[in-house]
Order: sequence, then structure tokens, then C-alpha cells
Amino acid sequence: MSELFCDRLLDAIDYTKSPICVGIDPIVESLPSPVREKFLSRDDEPQAAIDAIFDFTTRVLKIVAPLVPIVKFQSAFFEQYLWEGVEAYYSLIQEAKDLGLLVIGDVKRGDIGSTASAYAAGHLAEQTAATDVEIATPDAITVNPMLGLDTLEPFVKTAKEFSKGLFVLVRTSNPGSGQLQDAILQSGQTWSEMLAENLAKIAADPALVGSRGFSSIGAVVGATQAHTIQILRKKLPKSIFLLPGYGTQGATAEMTRAAFTDGRGAIVSASRSILYAEKNEKYSSQFKDNWEKCVEAAVMDMKREIAQVIGG
Repeated sequence: MSELFCDRLLDAIDYTKSPICVGIDPIVESLPSPVREKFLSRDDEPQAAIDAIFDFTTRVLKIVAPLVPIVKFQSAFFEQYLWEGVEAYYSLIQEAKDLGLLVIGDVKRGDIGSTASAYAAGHLAEQTAATDVEIATPDAITVNPMLGLDTLEPFVKTAKEFSKGLFVLVRTSNPGSGQLQDAILQSGQTWSEMLAENLAKIAADPALVGSRGFSSIGAVVGATQAHTIQILRKKLPKSIFLLPGYGTQGATAEMTRAAFTDGRGAIVSASRSILYAEKNEKYSSQFKDNWEKCVEAAVMDMKREIAQVIGG
């Protein structure tokens, strides 16, 4: 795999005409009732829950694969089921790749020295162990720089080696993020702005910058933080922004406008508003008892809304 992650992502966005990432956050209690009734009536918890999640996710992947370039698996929803959940996580990553989707592992790892190297090996490196089972790792992962930018070095090294990508947490979408991330430093900048300036130097490494001028070192910038997106875009001109928070968390297509440069350079992520679209009366009234049609319609509506903002 020699083509850089950033170029593969931009090519996939162009092909699908969709700068959208579908977040895979499978919450058992929120799964469509047909899925819950099929699996959760069994007595073999937690295996029944894992089977329900696997069935639901594979069906979602088949629906969205023709429509979007990339999906994001939130690893916590799998890790809670211990080793069987982790096995399902990696198996579903393979399922997504078999369908032609790029994959982000939303793992938010960040630690020092050899620990960071081990995280990078487990989540980014291609596995070479002899096995009859094909094991896929994500094309990119989310990483947390809170312990210092030196903690990113093992991840960056592995990303270079395997042509993978990183999305570094810069300004997150949760309501309490501003308490720390908007803290004003002696320089007059916020913590997030300072981080962005320093991250830009890493992202500008020629070995990480693709043919269109974007880097495989991206940034997580909450779509709910419209007031900071424009500032951070100027400080991170080469980074592709991953914009979570669309839909259920309150972000709109218009709030993402400043993240794009000539219609490129960002992917807008939505999870619950797509996965559980059947709970939205707009879709349930139109597609009664067909949660899969609701998912498809929610993705198509999101595509139209983003296109109206950035063009295309």
C-alpha cells in the first residue's frame, strides 16, 4: 500500500461525491426492534448482544457503502464486551473494507514511549502473523495529544510506514470541551489554537503530504464549534478535518462551511442520526417498519445538505 491515506480519502470522497463519514456507534438498547427481537430474546448474554451488533452493523455497512467514502468505528462500544467484542470490532473493519469503505478507528489513544508504540502497532500496523483469518486494521485512527506532541511520534512513524492516517483531537464537540480547550494561554491563544500551530508542523512533513496538498495527519474539530473552525482551518491548512457532532449533537451543514477549502479538506461525521434514523418521525412515517430504508434516506438527506453548503 503506497498511496497516502489522504489521497485515498480524497479520491473516495470524489467518487462518492460525499464528504461524509458514518459513525458506527452500536448501542444495544437503541438497535431497531426487529434486530433486538431476533437476538436479545436469547439467554446467552453477552454473546446475543455481540451477535445483534454484528448483524446490525453489517447491514448498515451494506447500505452506506455505495453512498459514503468512509466509516468510523467507535471502539468502546465493542471493547465493553471484552475479547469477543474486540474480535467483532476487527471482523467488522474487514467487512467494511471488503465493501470498499475506508475505515477510521475511533480509539482516542495517547500515551508515552513504548506504550504509544504498542497502541500504534495494534491499531494501525498491518498484521503479519500467520493465520487463516484475515485481520484488517483501520486506515486511520483518532489520537489524543494531551500528554504532549512527543506522544504522537510512534503513531506518525507507523502511519508513514503503512500509509495510514491520524486524526488528532484538536477541538472536540462535547459541551464541556471549552473548559480546557478554550483556555487562554499567556500568548493570548487558546490551548486548541496553540496545539493546531504545532500540529501543522507535523502535518507539513513532505512524506505525509499527498498530491493534492493535504496531509495524512488530520484533525478532529467538532462541527458544533463553528466559532473556532475558521481559525483552526487557517492554522491547519494541510490537515483534513474530521467534524463530529452533525445531527443529534446539534451541528448543521452550515456550521461546517469554514472547514472546507474549495469544497475539499473535511469530512462531516454523523452517527446516531443515521444509525437510528427510524426513531425520527420524518423517516418512520415514510418507511414504516423498515429501518434500513430510514438509514438510507438519512444519509441521502445529509449528502444533499452538505452539498448545498460546499457545492457539488
